[in-house]
Amino acid sequence: MTIPEQAKPQIIKMRRAGMGWTDLKRWLTDTYGIDVHRSTIQRWYDREGYSEPNFGEILDEAAANMADVIAPESDDPLQDATFWAEEKVKQDRKVATYKAEATYYKKLYESAIKDSSKKELIIDAIREHTPAISKVSQIPHKISSSKKRNRGLKPQTMVAPLTDTHVGDRVTYDQTTGINEYNIDIFNKRLYGWTEQILLLSSYRRNIADVEELVIPMLGDMVSGDIHEELARTNIGNCMEQMLNGAFLISQALMKLSQHFKKIRVSGVVGNHGRMTRKIPSKDKYMDWDHMLYQWIGAFCKNQKNIEFHIPKNFSTIIKVANRNILIMHGDSISGGGSSASFTRMVGQMRGVQQQNKDWNGQQSFDDIMIGHFHRIDEYDIGTGAMYICGTMKGSDEYTTNKLHISSPPKHLITYWHPEHGNVGKEIIRLEKFDNSPNKFIAVIPEVWSQSIV
Repeated sequence: MTIPEQAKPQIIKMRRAGMGWTDLKRWLTDTYGIDVHRSTIQRWYDREGYSEPNFGEILDEAAANMADVIAPESDDPLQDATFWAEEKVKQDRKVATYKAEATYYKKLYESAIKDSSKKELIIDAIREHTPAISKVSQIPHKISSSKKRNRGLKPQTMVAPLTDTHVGDRVTYDQTTGINEYNIDIFNKRLYGWTEQILLLSSYRRNIADVEELVIPMLGDMVSGDIHEELARTNIGNCMEQMLNGAFLISQALMKLSQHFKKIRVSGVVGNHGRMTRKIPSKDKYMDWDHMLYQWIGAFCKNQKNIEFHIPKNFSTIIKVANRNILIMHGDSISGGGSSASFTRMVGQMRGVQQQNKDWNGQQSFDDIMIGHFHRIDEYDIGTGAMYICGTMKGSDEYTTNKLHISSPPKHLITYWHPEHGNVGKEIIRLEKFDNSPNKFIAVIPEVWSQSIV
């Protein structure tokens, strides 16, 4: 067993105060229920550099602290000497304890700063040095005068979530009873089809209203990841390759879409498949392959000024869409297997969190919710609006067919939002129909990435 971090400062204090190693062992057992041999404590103490105090070095500090001590009035020289000796020991112990604490917390601070700096340096390097895709021009959409007369007075916003792409996962027909197949090439074709369907549906919508803005919430599980041993064994490429291939292909989709909308807003939250640790983290949850993928997409598209990115470090965020506040999150934090009861409980708890902070993320509250994770299209009334489960690009896999005995067709949600009436329309895109299409984006990133940018 190891010594708990929270116990270390107190051990230093007590050792400095003269407590023996056996007594420290008993205290640790009584306080934390941890049975550590006294020699283990002593070795940790010596290894960390907490040597015994040098009274010669701290004499001046102790003397300074003693300057304010008022000795009791006495005519007995022996009593006076005893008093000052005791005071000196007390002050020496205090000085030694403070020094030990300072050394300990300095080490913790330096370690935290070093770890944090590494993460931020990686992201800064991505933003600064990634060669961007060349800027493209917008294509104007001409509307006939008869159609223009029939259109709504206020523009609508199109929202097209992109979620659960699981880039790098390999699914085969022979292990899913012929239901589904998935690999990077099929992801590429489905992504291209998703892009084309957005353009087609937006052109239809423009017959009744202006559609100037496209919002794309990216809801996590963008890469397959290696959190499960069987994924690490069967994936196509490692996590770095999954992330880079996904980012490069999605960037091309965004660039194609940007030609047909005045503005595109992308917000990205992380899922669970892209995490870099085996255990589910609470701290630094954003240090995830999904987060890195979003950063790379932002770098690839940085020359396209009508694409805006919002990549929070929080597991959820609120986006503004046509005067509505939409909470977006992946959904892996919802316990209960995706039942209506679990969703109802989550909504109540999230509203409770917001009540603690009225200005949470600059918004008063959320009206609607969009999540991924559950690999289906669904909708639940939450009083102020709806919670939308937004689908999956991967579709069914060996787990859903062999263990859950369900099918999850690859499909994605499209919604339309009016500034006064909220959600005014919904479409569902079926993606497997593009599996045999010849149309796809540039797939291969060469060894020198800049050579892929034209």
